[in-house]
Amino acid sequence: MNPEEKNPLQSLRTYQGDIEETLSKNKTSISSIVIMEQKRREQALGEDGLERNSGRRNKFFIIIGGTLLLLGITTVGIVYYMQSQNEIIAVQKTKALLAFGEEKIVPIETQTREKLVSLFDKEKESFKLPVNSILYINIVGEADISAPITLVLSLLAPRMPPSLLRSFEEKYMLGVYSFDTNEFFIILKTSDFATSFAGMLKWEADLQKDIGVLFDIEQNASTTINIFVDRSLKNKDLRILKDSVGNTLLLYSFVDKNTLIITKNETVFGAILPKYLIQKAAL
Repeated sequence: MNPEEKNPLQSLRTYQGDIEETLSKNKTSISSIVIMEQKRREQALGEDGLERNSGRRNKFFIIIGGTLLLLGITTVGIVYYMQSQNEIIAVQKTKALLAFGEEKIVPIETQTREKLVSLFDKEKESFKLPVNSILYINIVGEADISAPITLVLSLLAPRMPPSLLRSFEEKYMLGVYSFDTNEFFIILKTSDFATSFAGMLKWEADLQKDIGVLFDIEQNASTTINIFVDRSLKNKDLRILKDSVGNTLLLYSFVDKNTLIITKNETVFGAILPKYLIQKAAL
C-alpha cells in the first residue's frame, strides 16, 4: 500500500479525536452542542415569523388607515353638500325685505294697470298658507330679474308725484299677509327721507285713487269723505286713511329713515313690522 494514501478509518479516528479535543477544551458535551444548534434554528425561525407577522400587521394598518381616510373624505363631502343646499334655500327664502313662505312670479312686460291689479288680486285670493304667513309677489321684467321700482309704481300709481317716485330705491317688496283675510302690503326703501315724506303728504290726495283698489277700497263712492289722521303704534308714527265713520281703509308709516310700509290696517301693520325688524337685523 502506498504510504501516501490515507486510511478512511484513520481519518475517521482523526476527526473523532478532533471533536473529543474540542469538547475537552470547551468543557462541553455533544448533547450541549445539539441543544445549542436547536436553539439557533428556533431563533432563526422565530425572527422569520416575526418578520412575517410584522408585514401582516403593516398591511392591516394600511388597509384600515386607507378606509378611514376614504370615509372621512366622504363624510366631509356629504356635510359640505348639505350645508350648500341649506345655504341655497336660505338665500331663496330671505332675498326679499321679509322672510316669506311662498313666492309668486308676476311678469310686468306687456301688462296694463288693470291686468296687473287683477293678477295681484288673484294671487291674494288664492294664497292658502296658515295665518301669519307671507306671500312674496316677485314682479319681474326682462331676463326674469326684478322690475325697476319706477316702472312698477308708474304703472300702479300714475298720479304719484315725480319727486316721490324718484326718491325710492330699487329694493322693494309687494306681498300678501295671511290673516283672517289675506291683506296686501307694500314696502319701499328710500334714499331721501325728506323728499319721500313730503312726497307722501302730497300724494295723499290721490293715493286712494291710485292704490286703493289693492286694499279693497271702493273707488266709486264719490260722496264719501275719507281723511288722513295721525296715530302711533309700536312707537311708530302712522298716517291712517279713515272713512266717515272712523274705519281704517289703509295706512302708511316710515318705520325708519329709509323704509316705508303701506298696508291695510293697524293689525296687519303690527304683524308686518316685527317681521321686517327681524329681517333687517339678520342682514
